[in-house]
Amino acid sequence: MKTRHAAFLTALLSAAALTPAIAQEKKFDTGMIPSDHILLPEDGAAKANIFLISDAGGWGDAEQHEAEALVAKGAAVVGIDFPAYIKALAQDKGDCVYMISDVEALAQQIQRASGTSAYAPPIVAGIGEGGALALAMISQSPAATLGEAVAVDPQAGIPLQKVLCTPADKQTANGRTVYGFTDGPLPATVTIALTKDAPKDGREHAAALEKAHNDVDLTDEEGAAASVLAQMLADRVDAAGNTDQPLGLPISILEAKPKYDTMAVIYSGDGGWRDLDKEVASVLQGQGIPVVGVDSLRYFWSERKPQETADDLSRIMDAYRREWNVKHVLLIGYSFGADVLPATYNLLSDKDKARVPQITLMALSRQVDYVISVEGWLGVDGEGKGGDPVKDIGKIDPKLVQCIYGTDEDDDPCPTLKDKGVESVAIEGGHHFDEDYEALAAKITTALKTRLAIP
Repeated sequence: MKTRHAAFLTALLSAAALTPAIAQEKKFDTGMIPSDHILLPEDGAAKANIFLISDAGGWGDAEQHEAEALVAKGAAVVGIDFPAYIKALAQDKGDCVYMISDVEALAQQIQRASGTSAYAPPIVAGIGEGGALALAMISQSPAATLGEAVAVDPQAGIPLQKVLCTPADKQTANGRTVYGFTDGPLPATVTIALTKDAPKDGREHAAALEKAHNDVDLTDEEGAAASVLAQMLADRVDAAGNTDQPLGLPISILEAKPKYDTMAVIYSGDGGWRDLDKEVASVLQGQGIPVVGVDSLRYFWSERKPQETADDLSRIMDAYRREWNVKHVLLIGYSFGADVLPATYNLLSDKDKARVPQITLMALSRQVDYVISVEGWLGVDGEGKGGDPVKDIGKIDPKLVQCIYGTDEDDDPCPTLKDKGVESVAIEGGHHFDEDYEALAAKITTALKTRLAIP
């Protein structure tokens, strides 16, 4: 199989010549990422988003041709000049360097500019030094943020004196820092391909990563590194959009043997299904409440109509109540998800509403939007075209509503709802409740058992 790489690369580059990519004239906020090589498809929305990192020699004709070939297949490509990027990272004034926020923010901006109908987590990829940097990104990435890291013949470490922000194991030698991955499941798929030209220390490091994390996909490949990477990335672009999503929706299913005749549906914040939403779901799962997690970043990437959102929630409730044979559905929303949930509940049928004993809203605001805005993800308020969640809550039986807020959040409307009969719960901390997910989940389950009259 591996001998076809060279012919494949030739064909791919020929396709690029026939279908030229365009360097986007739009201005993007790239943070520390060099902004010279951002390419989008000419004729339609991008199917995939690839951050292609050069080797030590920097961004040259070969990298440009490869990027254009991928764009010709339908990908948006951010070409990163490795030496320039390392120089920018070295000048960061923080105690440690965090690359992922720039990658995620730029991916969202690019895909919005491209007109993609569904957000695709970015793929980070490279050969040699670029491959090493892609792997280092995995060492500090949260879950559900990067789509995959693809590294061909990676070096063992990166030539950056300043450490990355990560609790992962690290070792420094000869001006390079070698990073492991954090404990537990990988935050994204990791694929490492080694050719006969792979450096000895890079090969040893790849083997160590695979030994520590058996979900690392480590393979030996024939052919030149450039053609191996070209084919791997082309395969990713071809496969984009063919994901198998339950009900055709961006949802995560956390199975559990139901303990309270109840399942939960959790709408995430605008950052997607990760961190608080995912952690709370995991705690609930461990307590006997199966969960369907709705990834708001992906679900609301294209604007949804309010009734469409309610209809999809009804489909989720119906499908998984039957799957788990439960009577009740606990509805939970965090941040963006909390803002959307009251109006969504109000648009459910009376039959569906009767199955909901509790609506838990965490980090509520006074604005509803049915589409993710990049500005909102960067901390700027959305437009609030969907109205005011507080007014939507006013149409719900207050005995159903639990509103949880952080004591550091001065503008959270939860305290103002207490006099209206809503359960208003204060937890120490700010928007993320000091990351005390166990305590947060305990507030939810205690209230649920009270409403269900479970001792």
